[in-house]
Amino acid sequence: MAERHERARAMIWGALVADAASMGLHWLYDQARIAAVAGERPEFHGPDAADFEGAKGYFAHGGRTRGMQSQYGEQMLVMLRSLAATGIYDKAAYEATFRAHFGYGGAYVGYVDRATRDTLDNLAQAERTGGVEAAAFYGSDDTQLPAVAKLPPLVAAGQVDEAVSAIRVTNNSDHAEAYGRVVAAMLQAAVQGAAPAQVVQAGQTAATPEIAEGLARAVQATDQSVPAFTAQVGMACELAFGVPSVMHSLLVTGSYAEAVRQNILAGGDSCGRAIVLGAILGACYGMGGDRGIPVEWVEALTQRDEVQGLMDVCPGTGNG
Repeated sequence: MAERHERARAMIWGALVADAASMGLHWLYDQARIAAVAGERPEFHGPDAADFEGAKGYFAHGGRTRGMQSQYGEQMLVMLRSLAATGIYDKAAYEATFRAHFGYGGAYVGYVDRATRDTLDNLAQAERTGGVEAAAFYGSDDTQLPAVAKLPPLVAAGQVDEAVSAIRVTNNSDHAEAYGRVVAAMLQAAVQGAAPAQVVQAGQTAATPEIAEGLARAVQATDQSVPAFTAQVGMACELAFGVPSVMHSLLVTGSYAEAVRQNILAGGDSCGRAIVLGAILGACYGMGGDRGIPVEWVEALTQRDEVQGLMDVCPGTGNG
């Protein structure tokens, strides 16, 4: 049980550290430019608009500084806060926490993705026309990686059965659910002690026939580098691109740091992939040592103290 507890905590750290490490170069779609401005150790490269000038990409994080989370990490923190407050996944409480953080007048200042924007608008419209129904989902018909950003705390808390509900709060889509089930299965395998190759196998087992072929490409391309495979499968925000890239990274890298670095060098939606990749390898390799999460990377997190406090009271990761 103690080992499961430590893996669950490392899953949370792993996801948030990987997201923050990737944030500065997030949505830069030029792999050569990333390598030129950040070198072989691109982690925690501070956001700089000059890095994007003349290159394919979108500079979204001008108001952020080194060590902060992207909007993906912020979404994960919303789930972590909700679990800390309620002690269990509660859809209504999660929606309320989500709206309080990202909505008008909320604490969050930064890029707002389509799924978040649509969800907030749909909830507001429901209130104006009869009220928010407890059993209804108001998420966006969106098939991008924000769908799975909130899953690591949920799985760490031992509530993987609630993954579909959590996904549909922001991404009310059958396609998003199908990929979300794959990600939840991989996270579950990792927190239970599976090795990276076994994690990939768990994800493939959970896949529907409609998405299985795309996932199989990751297993068939282990002779390629992470940047090469990601460029081939797709660098953008779609789950159909990001999940195979994560699977491939799990199979061809040997440590947390190597995987995070290669994911950043792959470009595109590096933060969207980083949440899942970092969570899994945090659980697999733990903290410190040759393969685990570098302790100095954890120290670089702007919200490290808050995360520590939330984990200490959350189910699955708490000290009680």
